[in-house]
Amino acid sequence: MPDPHFFKVAGPFSLRELAEVPDVELAAGVDPDIVISDVRPLDQAGEGDLTFLSNPKYADEFLKTRASACIATKKVLDKIPKGLAILLAEDPYKAYARIANKFYPPVLGNGDIHPTAIISPSAEVGDNASIGPYVVVEDRVVIGANSIIGPHSVIGQGVRLGKDCRIGAGVLLSYCFIGDNVSIYNGVKIGQDGFGFAPDLEQHVKIPQLGRVLIGSNVEIGANSTIDKGAGPDTRIGDNTWIDNLVQIGHNANIGKGVIIVSQAGISGSTIIEDYAVIGGQAGLAGHIRIGAGAQISAKAGVISDVPAGEIYAGFPAQPRKQFFRQMAILNKLSKNKGSAT
Repeated sequence: MPDPHFFKVAGPFSLRELAEVPDVELAAGVDPDIVISDVRPLDQAGEGDLTFLSNPKYADEFLKTRASACIATKKVLDKIPKGLAILLAEDPYKAYARIANKFYPPVLGNGDIHPTAIISPSAEVGDNASIGPYVVVEDRVVIGANSIIGPHSVIGQGVRLGKDCRIGAGVLLSYCFIGDNVSIYNGVKIGQDGFGFAPDLEQHVKIPQLGRVLIGSNVEIGANSTIDKGAGPDTRIGDNTWIDNLVQIGHNANIGKGVIIVSQAGISGSTIIEDYAVIGGQAGLAGHIRIGAGAQISAKAGVISDVPAGEIYAGFPAQPRKQFFRQMAILNKLSKNKGSAT
């Protein structure tokens, strides 16, 4: 359950108000004036709480729950526990996420600027933006309204940050333009030089990194991830892309909208990832390749060539997942046969 020591709950809300959330409706006969004070899991919920059922695995907990209301599909209408109000949704998990955000909305700036912050006179700080202790805001920076800059972060010269953004502690932003409602978590580094050089036996020759990082709106970037600025072309991150912790994105990478990149993945320079692709944890992508729209890369895969749109690839070198597992089954069978022959 959310600890009030850390989390401030909004509300309470009536079921009528909660049913105004997209893709949610009251089941027939439900009292719309029932008041909900909080959201909790099935097995922890009590009177005044809202819960949800999205997995049949938890049907027993659903039948025993003491919650006042539950988000579920129409399939449960023939076995509702006595006294439980139902909010109907085709995707209860997504509906729960939206309602939980209503109870626990993102924290926005309140206009507080800590006296230890160093802010250039040429910087523009929007209404209600908050700037924490020991933050450095350099020349010509623009910080949008309601944004929050966490302690010990550095916003490099010329950076533009949209409204309603949340920047964690120890973040370094340079050579980048960032859209609205972007969350950048602790320790992220954006806009450092890419790994670009011409090899030489005596001394490698550095290639000047002269591009930027362009990040859209509604993006999440997890803790300690790094995104290099372009070498000439810009590095781009599309709207609504979510990047997990400890992800490395190389220079000139072009990542579309709605992409999901899981922790410890490495995206080499000049890689193109089209819209709504998913990159699994610890996957490695070689440079100058294209991952098609909606493609999925399994965890720990090593991708060295283009992946067609909508395909699922696994293994190293990465190949269609069914083909990869077929090969693994054959190798397993061969190894067993060899063992029995000896």
